Amino acid sequence: MTDFRTPLAIAAAAVAALTGCAPSGGTQPSATPSADRANQQRQSQTQLAACMKGKGFAYHPIVSTPELPDDVKQEMSGEYSAMRKYREKYGFGVAASFVYPNEGIGRVARQVGDGSEGGESDDPNMKVVAGLSKPQREAYFNAMNACTLEMVNKATGKKLKSMDELGKAQGELLKQVIGREIDGDAKLVELAGAFADCLKGKGYRVTSQRPSEIVRSTEDPFMKELGTFGQKNPTADEARPMLRREIKAALDDLECGKEFYAVYRPKANEVYQRAQLMPGVGMAMTVFTQ
Repeated sequence: MTDFRTPLAIAAAAVAALTGCAPSGGTQPSATPSADRANQQRQSQTQLAACMKGKGFAYHPIVSTPELPDDVKQEMSGEYSAMRKYREKYGFGVAASFVYPNEGIGRVARQVGDGSEGGESDDPNMKVVAGLSKPQREAYFNAMNACTLEMVNKATGKKLKSMDELGKAQGELLKQVIGREIDGDAKLVELAGAFADCLKGKGYRVTSQRPSEIVRSTEDPFMKELGTFGQKNPTADEARPMLRREIKAALDDLECGKEFYAVYRPKANEVYQRAQLMPGVGMAMTVFTQ
């Protein structure tokens, strides 16, 4: 029995960028990454469904992702007014997970198939899992893990034996990409310095001025607080005081980082999207929301 549950969306992401990738070392990005990602997702999802079928489980290939609303796209792109509108209500999205549990906002994700109550999903695989008994559900996720590892190993030539090993390998690959293309960007380094000076002037602690790390500098204390606060499963009323503190910090962060985010977010989105096409990185790539 394993303690690791692979949420279906993560499992899909784990293999979406692998089929058709070059062997390890061949990481030259394609000129048409969007088309490549769509093609790879179709191929990998077909393979995942076949693998799951071979293990006695139904899996419906996910061949498309919903289009994001324009306001979300603008917020993710670093557009100031969109970021401010988001943060005025949700802060960083930490306490908002409890204050607005039905809005799909925040850092706390409900686990697929764990019995949590949540909103309706368009993913047919969630309905499959919901209809399974607890032992069957355990077996389903074990099969998903095995299929994911099998596909990653085939695509990369690695011999990873567990999802923990996969996570560490992907984390290291992503760290290298970020270090080279984000933390190594001279303009971002310059803007991060000014960002850090402003935050310190407002009384916030900055532990790192690296572009990839300063983006979470003001948020991290709330994430740490969530580690204990969230275990109590607070009500919306109990979480509101934390959200008020978080909103203030998030808006201070935005004012200090206004120029930084306008450059950082488009750059980071582009880097993360290209990284999806690199062998072995797939699972580490989720929709970029920081």
